[in-house]
Amino acid sequence: MIEVVEREYKMGPGMKLKLGNINGYVKMEGYEGDTLKLRAEKKWGLLGAEPKIKIKKEGDTLIIKVKQKRSFGVSIGESAVNFELLIPKEVEVEVASVNGSITVKNISKAGKIATVNGRIDVENVEARKISTVNGTIKALMTRISNDAGISTVNGSIEVYVPKNANVEVKASTVNGKINTDIPGEISKTPIYGPKSFMGVLGEGRHKLKVSAVNGSITIKLR
Repeated sequence: MIEVVEREYKMGPGMKLKLGNINGYVKMEGYEGDTLKLRAEKKWGLLGAEPKIKIKKEGDTLIIKVKQKRSFGVSIGESAVNFELLIPKEVEVEVASVNGSITVKNISKAGKIATVNGRIDVENVEARKISTVNGTIKALMTRISNDAGISTVNGSIEVYVPKNANVEVKASTVNGKINTDIPGEISKTPIYGPKSFMGVLGEGRHKLKVSAVNGSITIKLR
């Protein structure tokens, strides 16, 4: 079964959005406006329980969560909620999922962007933490004004850092390569085995840590 839910909420600078999903993708994009526009597509199997979307406001934070449970302990067909959101670009976001990709674009600031199984794409966002367990990460960062971390266990990482950033960059992987055009030093190790990199841009005021276990890391200037 499929059901589409559409909602709108007035939001502005200083407000936050927290979204928690279980199964399904999340796409967020910032725009010049004062209204959050939500579209959610719910899917569930014939004998499965319909996923519920819970929305509440706490202070200056809008919280969106998905609740799922099994009917009679049986679920035929996957239950999922796919989110697409247009968000005023000055609203700070935080998003977490279990199974599904996450895309965040053109939003001034993000706290945690995390999933367990899925790819993460971040573009023109200042994010403090980006992480997945099984999936690749691509991050085009607009600026770095706080310490930040990017990590995956199984997958590659591609990061683009502003040329004018004041940041100390540290990268490490166990099984993979490190490629970068940032001035610094890559550890000299055998072809197979742990590798690390450390470099500094500008005054190195903030720290960016990039880590993978099974996957290569690419860090480029933009």
